[in-house]
Amino acid sequence: MKMRKDTFMEDILYDDDEYVKSSLHTIAPYVGKLRPNVVSALIDEYSSKRHTIYDPFCGSGTVPLEAWIKGRKAIGVDLNYYAFVLTKAKLFPYKSLEVALKHLNKASVLVDATKVKFKVKNVPKWVSCFFHPETLREIMAWIDVLSSKNDFFLMSCLLGILHHQRPGFLSFPSSHGAPYLRDGKYPKDEYPEMYKYRNVYERLYQKVKRSYKAISELDFSIERKVLYSNTQTSRAAMATGSIIITSPPYMKSLTYARDNRLRLWFLGHPDWEQLDKRVSVPKIEFSNLMGNCFRSWTKMQNKGDHCILVVGDIIFDKEKKQSIPELISVRAKESNYKLIDLFDYPIDMNRKIVKNDSQIKTEKICIFKRE
Repeated sequence: MKMRKDTFMEDILYDDDEYVKSSLHTIAPYVGKLRPNVVSALIDEYSSKRHTIYDPFCGSGTVPLEAWIKGRKAIGVDLNYYAFVLTKAKLFPYKSLEVALKHLNKASVLVDATKVKFKVKNVPKWVSCFFHPETLREIMAWIDVLSSKNDFFLMSCLLGILHHQRPGFLSFPSSHGAPYLRDGKYPKDEYPEMYKYRNVYERLYQKVKRSYKAISELDFSIERKVLYSNTQTSRAAMATGSIIITSPPYMKSLTYARDNRLRLWFLGHPDWEQLDKRVSVPKIEFSNLMGNCFRSWTKMQNKGDHCILVVGDIIFDKEKKQSIPELISVRAKESNYKLIDLFDYPIDMNRKIVKNDSQIKTEKICIFKRE
C-alpha cells in the first residue's frame, strides 16, 4: 500500500499559514482532533456544494463545522455526550456576540437565584478536589440552568474553561485536556492565589467573547444536524449522496471518555469507563464495526462518491503484518469501495493534548471511492 506523492497534501499539511481557523474550533478541548485546514482542503478536493458532509464519529465537530463554513450541509453523529454537546455548540452558535452575551446575562440572573440550593458536600471527592467550594456551587448552578435551556453553546464555553492553571479558568491548577491536578508543581502555600474563589460569570463572559474573536460569515440557512447516537443505529441520518469524512476511534488508541471525565460528570454522564468501552473498541470489534459501516454507507452513497477515513499508522495484526489502513481497505472492498489514494498525516506533537501518548506519530488519510 503506497502513499501517493503530489503537492496537494504537501501544501496543506506543511504550509497552513494562509488558513484562518474559526475561533469556534477552540470553544473546548478534545483529544484526537483533526486539523481544520486539512479538513477544509479535503472538503474542497472531494466534494461540491451539492453534497452533504457526513461524519459518523464527529468527536469535537471539526468536520461538520468546516463543512458548514464551506457552504455544505453537515451531519455529525457521536455516542459521547460531550462530543454531541460540543458539536452542537459549533453548528448552532448565536448569530452574534451581542446575542450570545444577552443570553448569558439572562442565564446569570437565574443562576444567582438558584445557586444556594446546590450542596457541594454531595459532590464526589474526585470532582470537588478541583474547585473552591463556592466556584463549584456556581458551576453546578450554571450547568443546571444551561441544561434546562438546551443552551449547548454557552454550555460548551463553560466546559472549555472548566480546568486549567491559567487565571481565566475555573479550577485549581490542573491540566487543560485531561483533568489532572498540578498541586505538586503549584503547591498551595507557594501559590495561594491559584486556590482562591473564581467567579464563573466573569470568566465565562470573557470566554464567550474569545469564542467570537474570529468567526467568518456563516450561512445559518444551511441544514446542519447533530445526533447523540451510535453510528450503527443512526444510519437514517445520512443523506443520500453524502461525502463521508471521519476519523473512527481505533483500538483503544485514545481514551475519549477518560480524558473528558470531569466534563462528562458535570453533563450528567459519570460512568466514563463504560463509555470508553463503547467508544474505543478492541481490534476484532473494530474490524466488525468498519465492515458494518461500509455496508451501510454503500447504500447511501452514489457511484463515484468519496469516503475519507483518517486512522492511525499502527499494526492491526502483528502476525500478518497488517496495518489498520490495510484492514480497512479489505473491509471497504467487501462493500464496493476502492482505495484510490493514501496520504501521510503527520501528527504535530506540540499540539497534542495528551503529551505522553507517543504510540502514534503519523496518521493515514485513506481516500475511498464508491464503485
